[in-house]
Order: sequence, then structure tokens, then C-alpha cells
Amino acid sequence: MAAPEVPIEVDPATGIWRTDGLPMIYLPRHFLVNIQKSVEQAIGAEAFRGLLYEAADLSALQWCRAEAKTHGLSPIETFRHYLRRLSQRGYGLIDIAALDAAAGSAEVTVRHSAYALAYGPETGRRVCYMFEGSFAGGMRYVLEGAGRQGEPRCREVACAAEGHPECRFELRCEAVG
Repeated sequence: MAAPEVPIEVDPATGIWRTDGLPMIYLPRHFLVNIQKSVEQAIGAEAFRGLLYEAADLSALQWCRAEAKTHGLSPIETFRHYLRRLSQRGYGLIDIAALDAAAGSAEVTVRHSAYALAYGPETGRRVCYMFEGSFAGGMRYVLEGAGRQGEPRCREVACAAEGHPECRFELRCEAVG
């Protein structure tokens, strides 16, 4: 079964690539993985994980806001659209295994993660933490759309780079205050 196409418009005057009106950059996946490995070497995986989490959370929230407006999607539809777009862009095959929007919780799986594939199953540690902040930001949009307070937190609980068949993430909403 062929994957749905991702629309890419290229402005001939500026060379800027856009999908759904948002400026995009098209990169080979080894570029992103090599950046992650280099930063891990320089500052450590946990330090990079913390920095990346905040940036990815904010970026996902901004993306969801823009896409919901562009396509007229509900918060849950926007979250599903976000994960589908990540899959279409080569990050891996991302699925929602469970979703409770009222509780702000979810379980998300990533099969064939670009990061886990690049590191390999013999790595013996979780390397797909780039998704943690992204999934939290998507859930933050769901909560925002429902007018619900809370801080969505996401953690990778299993990774193919540890030898698991897929990467698994748990999202839970923590009380604010």
C-alpha cells in the first residue's frame, strides 16, 4: 500500500519549501542522527535529551496550532495528523496504541524509527528521545483545545536500539501548580 503523498511546494523565487504553508527543510536522516550523536558526545545524552525535549515540545505545539487552523481539524484530529506527518517524513511508522484525551494520556509506538535504525539494536539504550518532546507538544495542543490544565510529560519506555521490536512512549498529564 502506497503512503499518502506529502504536498511540497517550492517557491521558485526564494527556493523555500513549504508543506501546508509551513516553511520546511528537507534533510537526509543521517544528518539528524549524526547531529544527535555529536551533541551526545559533547554534552552527554541526558543533557541533550533535556534541551531537545523543550524545543521539540514547543515546535510540536506551534505546528499543531498552524495545521489545525489550515485544515480546520479538532485537537485530537490535529494530534493524529501530526503523527501521520512525522511518519510520512521518514521518522518511522508512528501509531497511537491508546489515547485518553480527557486524562491527557496516550501510548505511542514507533516502528522503524530512523534513530533506532541508525544506532542499531546492539546499542543497548534508548535513543529515540527526540520524539518525547514532540509527542508531549502534540498532547499539549489536545489539552489546550479542550481548555484543560496540566503538563503533558512523555517518556520513551522501550527502544528498538535496546533490542525491542518497536519503540514505545507513554504520555501522562501532570497537575500544574
